Amino acid sequence: MDKSPKAAGGVAALERGLTILGAFNSAAQSLTLTELATATGYYKSTTLRLCSSLARFQFLQRLDDGRFRLGPALFELGRVYQQSFEMGEFVRPTLRRLVERTGETASLYIRDGTQEVCLHRVESPHPLRDAGIAEGDRFPIDDSACSRVLSAFSGKKGEKFDHIRGNLTVFSRQPTRATGTSAIACPIFAVGQRLVGAILLSGPESRFSDGPVAEMTSTLVDEAARLTHTLGGTTAVYDSAHWQGALRDHRARPAVYRRPIPTAPCR
Repeated sequence: MDKSPKAAGGVAALERGLTILGAFNSAAQSLTLTELATATGYYKSTTLRLCSSLARFQFLQRLDDGRFRLGPALFELGRVYQQSFEMGEFVRPTLRRLVERTGETASLYIRDGTQEVCLHRVESPHPLRDAGIAEGDRFPIDDSACSRVLSAFSGKKGEKFDHIRGNLTVFSRQPTRATGTSAIACPIFAVGQRLVGAILLSGPESRFSDGPVAEMTSTLVDEAARLTHTLGGTTAVYDSAHWQGALRDHRARPAVYRRPIPTAPCR
């Protein structure tokens, strides 16, 4: 039976074509007609018609052995997207929402070799806050919350980093950088689950007791998942199954952002 998706306010034929394109990945760079039909749930006849239309516009290419692969039109669209993409346009609204929702300073850190860089930052409105750090500041990778998240999701081995990859977030006090401050860090991802960096909430230790930390962690994960979805990453990593450690530590279950299901396919 043809499992073609039913368009809800969209164009079914277009969604079927996009589903065909979505069947390709790094492990399936070229596919036979049968493989495409199996992957999409469409009849072979439907799949062939869709592939023929996509090939006509160079979104697919048909090889000499009859297999299909992605075509050059996608590369051109990707190039245009890359040229027009400015990550700050998506990150800054996320940081502003975090500040509005928690009242604490929000930052995005990225890894650059053996250092981490504060790429974007929105300050807390409180007079007493985690101050003295500016966008562009660099710090060595150490045992801070942000460094541990960046190291864990860059593949560093060890039980400590396995634990971080399981629980997703890190909460720590950071006297080596700013006396009396605390921070919570969470990773964000882009297309292909490439690590983009870590979002950090930071502020005075006095405002980071167990109750507020549980609520702030929930908010941080929610916004990290939303940003990951916007950047093309997969939000499954933010599912509640990864929160067993946080539940034990803070006795709170976070309200996790759920990626919508398409109708087709510290500093």
